[in-house]
Amino acid sequence: MTKNVLMKLNRVTKTYVMGEVAVEALKETSLEVYEGELLVILGPSGSGKSTLLNIMGGMDLPTSGLVYFGQEELSQAKDNQLTRYRRYELGFLFQFFNLIPDLTAKE
Repeated sequence: MTKNVLMKLNRVTKTYVMGEVAVEALKETSLEVYEGELLVILGPSGSGKSTLLNIMGGMDLPTSGLVYFGQEELSQAKDNQLTRYRRYELGFLFQFFNLIPDLTAKE
């Protein structure tokens, strides 16, 4: 039984420019994630794990390379396209609680 490619990254990079300094947060990375597959991303601190997850999760765009979810290209997506992607296609569990500190869970 052949599984479908759910997500594909092709030569994805991410560089942040801070003044005159360029920080290469994610070096050229390619991978395919198949439907029903369990994926674990491991690496030392500073290796680009969070940057990769932010790109895969539609919270950031790559500096270069291509990102596909199914047949939809997300590499240069506009905000409304990324919002639809995050809203209807995936769930994201944050490492830290992104809660508003002055509200209760119910609020």
